[in-house]
Amino acid sequence: MSRTAVITTRIDPTLKANAEQVLAQLGMTTAQAITMFLKQVELNRGLPFTPRLPPQTKHVYKPFKAETFSLSSEVMPDRDELYAERGL
Repeated sequence: MSRTAVITTRIDPTLKANAEQVLAQLGMTTAQAITMFLKQVELNRGLPFTPRLPPQTKHVYKPFKAETFSLSSEVMPDRDELYAERGL
């Protein structure tokens, strides 16, 4: 019987590169990090972290009106007016 198993998965290339950069700074390979993750899943009988949804914001952002940012205008719109217009 083989001492290792192969895991094949598709990952966003940017995510992979960024994660590998961090892991290299920790002195680890991607395979070592995945092994650590799977060992924690085995030990904890679940994920080693609590999955959560991002917090909901109180504000509902409205798009700025097109005329608010006219490039032909010489005067910048007032910040307080923009915030009031959006209900902030």
